[in-house]
Amino acid sequence: MGYDRSRELGDRCGFCLRCGWGRRFMAPNADTLPGVCPDCGGEVITACPSCGGGIRSLMALTCEECGEQLRPAELFGTEIRRKPERHRRLDARRSARDNERTAL
Repeated sequence: MGYDRSRELGDRCGFCLRCGWGRRFMAPNADTLPGVCPDCGGEVITACPSCGGGIRSLMALTCEECGEQLRPAELFGTEIRRKPERHRRLDARRSARDNERTAL
């Protein structure tokens, strides 16, 4: 089996819906994150409220499993800057490895 970079810092994420505080953790240990944000006291989610699917990116706006919105695209009046979510892109099936070069 090859090296999986996502396992180094944790393969799941949790973040605060109010201020954006977030941490990575190893699945299925969501109980290692607080349920309340240590910075602002807001709700911290570690899974999709609709389907229970895990969150794999601190920048996620929608659930990979069901497509439901996890949080608004703006935080403090500014758009969250991030790459488009792979499961939401139209070319997701064709481009599984965005950052790798292929032989010509």
